[in-house]
Amino acid sequence: MLVVTASEMASLDRQTIEEVGIPGIVLMENAARGAANFFETMVPHMNRRKITVLAGGGNNAGDGFVLARIFHNRGAQVKVVCLRPPQKLAGDALTNYQILEKLEVPTVVWDESRDFNSQWQEISQSQVIIDAILGTGLNSEVRGLFREVIEALNSLDTTVLAVDIPSGLHATTGKPLGVAVRATGTATFGFLKIGLLLEPGTEHAGRLHLVDIGIPSSMARARGIRRWQFTEDMAAACLQPRSPYMHKGGAGHVAVLSGSKGKTGAATLICEAASRVGAGLVTLFIPHSLNAILEMKLTEAMTFPIDETADHTPAEPALDAIVHFLKDKEALAAGPGISTHPSTAALLHSLLPRLPCPAVLDADALTIVAQNTPILEQTRVPLVLTPHPGEMARLAQKPVKEVQENRVDTAREFAQKYGIVLVLKGHGTLVAAPDGRLAINSTGNPAMASGGMGDTLTGMIAGFLAQGMEPFEAACVGVYAHGAAGDEASSSLGSRGLIASDLLPVIPRVLGRLEQKEGHGWSH
Repeated sequence: MLVVTASEMASLDRQTIEEVGIPGIVLMENAARGAANFFETMVPHMNRRKITVLAGGGNNAGDGFVLARIFHNRGAQVKVVCLRPPQKLAGDALTNYQILEKLEVPTVVWDESRDFNSQWQEISQSQVIIDAILGTGLNSEVRGLFREVIEALNSLDTTVLAVDIPSGLHATTGKPLGVAVRATGTATFGFLKIGLLLEPGTEHAGRLHLVDIGIPSSMARARGIRRWQFTEDMAAACLQPRSPYMHKGGAGHVAVLSGSKGKTGAATLICEAASRVGAGLVTLFIPHSLNAILEMKLTEAMTFPIDETADHTPAEPALDAIVHFLKDKEALAAGPGISTHPSTAALLHSLLPRLPCPAVLDADALTIVAQNTPILEQTRVPLVLTPHPGEMARLAQKPVKEVQENRVDTAREFAQKYGIVLVLKGHGTLVAAPDGRLAINSTGNPAMASGGMGDTLTGMIAGFLAQGMEPFEAACVGVYAHGAAGDEASSSLGSRGLIASDLLPVIPRVLGRLEQKEGHGWSH
């Protein structure tokens, strides 16, 4: 699904009205009817509920007026509370307000000269409150009456349904502008707004539903918008069923540089995850003294003992052997558990400019690269970096707080600066390409907050790279399938105690479903 900023959404609205010729009042009607249908799935027997519509100004209020009419006609006990005098309404919002008057739908205008609590008392007794106060055009801090109302609304234990966006939330950043409604569900119109997919926007939006109001998606693509929420349909479009003549030599060979004393689990997870997504062959570079351990832990993957340091980590003298082995391989996964030993760091710094195949860098490799990020520009092959927020902070030389508050810009700018694909992990993992493409993942859950999950993801992305996927797609599909496997595993095991190896047997089932699904909705 395409994802837009607040300004892009406003521009697409105008273009649809002025160039396509769909009147704004038709778009408003479509939006409200789609929202009403969604809200009825959220609240059983909505037509029997006591509903209050809180209307601000502009088109957001207009959407609320149409919803009031719809639920009034369906038999609900509806009341509209206008937080701004109707005399200040204009255009389609005013037209729909006048329709309410003709239908004698109960409407009151908030009187700021009266006591707040006395006016709020009746609203607080509503079974459902529809938030139509502020829309996606908001770009300044919420103040005055609107702020008081939103704070009072958030204090209620009542179902709150937001129109287009929870009032007070910035549609592009997902940050509350002083204060924002915490909705039970949100019906957003036309296209997904990026702020609804980022924290804390997702928390404020509650259950999110996209309503098609008639704006052609081709207009967004024509504007060069290349942001998506990465969904099942898109993942399916990237996966093709295998030829009946496929053999292991044609399914890609992943090499893995991972593991040191006390960190052999990371190497195991990467190798097994690469195999689980379909890589034909996997070979692990492992310090000599740990080879016997890994030969016991790994059944399908092969091992390649390499020179080691006195601390049993990969050592710089292993460089030539590694480069020679990689010459006819399709992908390398490097970093988890290798340590940041000076000799290991020297090995990685020397390896990157000589890499003959695409690579995924994670964990210790990212910490090492952060000491000399310009080395990324010396590579001649595609790179995928998979940092968590702390690793991203070291790479970008920014505080973690700044990274988390500006996840989209941080990921996009770093990917473009160094010509790499950047996977910024976390809630709504981001995948940024150097050409400006950006995907926001739609899978995953809190049960996946456990050690080894990142190692599994690294192996999955490397496995897709080895099978010939373009790096951005390999990262997107890897992140999506990783989260989907976590969702399926947690559905049977629960929200606590999920471990990375629980995902391994689930991954092939997830991919099998995707291969059987007719994918669509992906446009480069």
